[in-house]
This record gives sequence, C-alpha cells and structure tokens, in this order.
Amino acid sequence: MFRSGNPSFFKLQLTIVSLLLVSVSYSLSAEPYGMAGCGLGSMVPAWKNDIGQVLAATTNGSLSSQTFGITSGTSNCTTDGIVRADRAQEVFVTYNEEPLELETVKGTGERIRAIASLLGCPTHSDELGNLMKEKHSFIFDPTKEEESKVRSKIILSRLKAKIAENPKLRQACVY
Repeated sequence: MFRSGNPSFFKLQLTIVSLLLVSVSYSLSAEPYGMAGCGLGSMVPAWKNDIGQVLAATTNGSLSSQTFGITSGTSNCTTDGIVRADRAQEVFVTYNEEPLELETVKGTGERIRAIASLLGCPTHSDELGNLMKEKHSFIFDPTKEEESKVRSKIILSRLKAKIAENPKLRQACVY
C-alpha cells in the first residue's frame, strides 16, 4: 500500500511537506525583520542582532532571495516592495533616538525632517519640530528599565498622540 512507487504515497508525502512548509512559513512571517530587510535572511530568528543582520544581508544578496521575495510577496516581503510605514518609523526612531532628542530641543534638524517624511507630512516638518520642542518632556520622558527595549515604540506612540491633538498636523500627517 505505501510503497515508494505508489502515486498515493507520493501525494501523501507532498501533502505533509506542504502543510509543514505552510505552518513554518506562517509562524516565521509574523516576526518583523531587521535592518537587512526582507528575504531568506530575515526568516532566521537567531539573526536579529547586529552580526546576524550582516549574515542576513549576505544571505539575501548571495541567493537573490530578497528580489524573489519582493516579486512574489514571500520571505517577509510585501508584493510592492515597501516596508510597512510603522515599522520604518520605529526602526528610524530606534537608530536615531539620541540625535533626534537633541534636535527636538532645538525644534529643527535633519532627523526631524526625516521623521516628518516618515510620518507622511514632509512639508510640515517645521510645525512638527515646533510641536516636538514644545512637548519634548512628554515625548522623551524616561521609561522604566523593563520598558527600555521598547522605548522607540513608546516615543513614537507619544509623538503620534501629540500629532493627533494638533489640528493642522493631524490632517497633514498620514501616520
């Protein structure tokens, strides 16, 4: 009944392998990827640190998996090749937190213009800078030690809350 030459045995094997691949890819696709971007390298959970991101980028480049993933919408890639806006904002704040905080004290700077662009209101960077300067102590309020790993998310959510309270920025920004 289950000989290797039997077509029903092959169908059973194919079904099991397909279900296994779908369940593994579904569980891995829920995890966000790092600075190396989407692709096969983003599917390895152990590669979330800085060195791992180098390995992920090398894997994506060497195997052309990033190009394939963007084209096909697999390997943590979207079919349009665009990173989700909220993820791009979070990554930006994570890697630019200190300089962004310093610029916020002045109310102007390159990073304020960049975050304005990421929030969908690049022409309103001056207004956003003024808002961030005015609400600096709220936006960059020190967090508890256990929250330090999600500090960028907290900063971003506080900023978006203040944008929502501002009538002009609420309409201009598409966050």
